[in-house]
Order: sequence, then structure tokens, then C-alpha cells
Amino acid sequence: MLIHRNVPGERIHALLTRLDACWATAAPHRAFGPRARWTETVRLLAESGWPVLGRPARWRLGEVTVPWTSVTP
Repeated sequence: MLIHRNVPGERIHALLTRLDACWATAAPHRAFGPRARWTETVRLLAESGWPVLGRPARWRLGEVTVPWTSVTP
């Protein structure tokens, strides 16, 4: 993940803050392993309105991709 200007008020900060909240919400999935928890985290991120690209098959590899325009400073 490209992290730039990660300070409050910047879009990347909002993304990482939301991603952290989704990770916490997905905590019950830890019983199924970190891959299941991560996949649920990314699903929740997309459900919350972030324009997540890709499919669950990529998420299971530990990836998350959003359009550059959604995090530009």
C-alpha cells in the first residue's frame, strides 16, 4: 500500500482509519485464521463505501486496492 501524507484531514488517513475499524469489526473471523479476517475486513471496507477494486481471490492474498483518485492528497 502506498502511504503518503498520512495525517488527519487527508484521504489516505481516512482510508487507514476506516480499514482499522473494519479490522476490529472483523475480529470474530480470527477463529478462521488471518486470511478469513482480512477478507472480511476488505469486504466491510467496500460495504462502507470505499471503492475497493479486485475480487475476494485477491483479498485472500492480503491485497487491497483502491483507485488513486480516492486517496490523492
